[in-house]
Amino acid sequence: MKSYLKFPALIFAICLVFLPLFSACDKKDNGGEHVELVIYNWEDYIDIGDSEMGRNNILDDFCAYYREVTGDTLTIKYTTFDTNETMMTKVLNNDANVDLICPSEYAIEKLLLAGKLENQKKLYEELKPTLDGYGIDLDGMSSVGKGDGTIEDEIMNVIRVMFGSIEDGHGNTLDMTEYMVPYMWGTLGILYNKDVISQEELDEYGWGVLWNVQNNEELENKILMKDSVRDTYAAALFYMYEYDLLPEKYKDIKNAQDLINVTDDEMVEAAERVLTEQRDHISGYEVDFGKDDMINEIVYADFAWSGDALWAVEESYDEDDEVHDDGCFLGYYCPTGVNPKTEKERFSNIWYDGWVIPTTVKNPLAAMMFIDYMARPQNAVRNSVAIGYTCAADKQLMSENDEALAFLEEQEYDVEEYFSNVGRYPEINFALGVMRDFGGENEKVVNMWQRAKSGAGVDMSLVYVIVAIVGAFLIAALVYIIAQLLKRRPKKLSSAE
Repeated sequence: MKSYLKFPALIFAICLVFLPLFSACDKKDNGGEHVELVIYNWEDYIDIGDSEMGRNNILDDFCAYYREVTGDTLTIKYTTFDTNETMMTKVLNNDANVDLICPSEYAIEKLLLAGKLENQKKLYEELKPTLDGYGIDLDGMSSVGKGDGTIEDEIMNVIRVMFGSIEDGHGNTLDMTEYMVPYMWGTLGILYNKDVISQEELDEYGWGVLWNVQNNEELENKILMKDSVRDTYAAALFYMYEYDLLPEKYKDIKNAQDLINVTDDEMVEAAERVLTEQRDHISGYEVDFGKDDMINEIVYADFAWSGDALWAVEESYDEDDEVHDDGCFLGYYCPTGVNPKTEKERFSNIWYDGWVIPTTVKNPLAAMMFIDYMARPQNAVRNSVAIGYTCAADKQLMSENDEALAFLEEQEYDVEEYFSNVGRYPEINFALGVMRDFGGENEKVVNMWQRAKSGAGVDMSLVYVIVAIVGAFLIAALVYIIAQLLKRRPKKLSSAE
């Protein structure tokens, strides 16, 4: 390089090094601080982008938005959990120093009663001067007291009815809608292989398919259950109701809500029996790999959350498939409605996951802005399509949002079909029950589940037989020992001797 080119090149190199620092300071007068947001969410539960489709990671997009609004540089530390129980153990034991969590409704109730959550409505009031200074509001958040924000009214009504007046045991009444903003929702059901399980089987046997009550030889030991105590316990209750196996005092139950949260000894023992029996017919238990095993046809039925199921169904699509009407060899079935064989209603679970801010929050501003960002119709649709789950955003708002509609069309969805799909948007009625916190009864159910999952539960009649055999053996051994001791006693000598 010639000497007269060296100096300009050096200046250019220095500019490249310091350019990020200059750009971080050019938006606001607050010095362009660097802040961190720590998020704790379910695995596979947010749009991570698609480089082939030219779509960014939504976390990166939020960082850019935060930077644009505040002038600060944001880094997101994103960690995941596999079940509500895993997450709750860490939070309740103060082992999770995070800013945002996305639990299910019953887990939110438990964390709320434990005093681990911030009231978002109060946080909003505290942050309002700062928000006003940035010229933004949080109208999308249902928790800040401006109606239901961008969240579907029907969803908010269910949460309000179920969790709007929670007694904390200290004379206080808590409204969970002030502590969470719904993110995704759905049902529990059966992801199934259409080439192995017919629609007629599903209609006739319902939840019994997960126990292979129809004796389908191809299905035997090709069933996966959730490695999740609450979901699997619910499946056991639904199965017992459908097959008239409930304890006598519960046989008159008429809706899912009255059934799904029963935890007395009789019900838990009955659930343990059927879950222990089920082990002879299933392949095992899973949390995340079930949908992949279904796509790869390693198993043929999976007890699934609706979002995982719908994602797997779409992944099974083959445009050259001439066998299945929709081109998919997988399907999703939520056993509700009347069983034509027993003429009884079938029940299932409807669940709601939502964003909460724990008391460990260090960056409440970024946490609140993130919740609002996720609740916007265009971002809600984007997340929903990426992960397969149904977002809680208002359907009308999404269907009127140009960005949301353009995204659906870009992903080759029929917009009308997308919002009318009953698998994605089921009717919310009495056949779908919402889980509540089990409180002091939770440990009993967890212990039952551990025994059933490991096969440690043993039929008491067998215990009695074993005890009888061992007892008989001990008696025989004792008689033998006594006889041997008597033989060894020294003989008494007579006087003649």
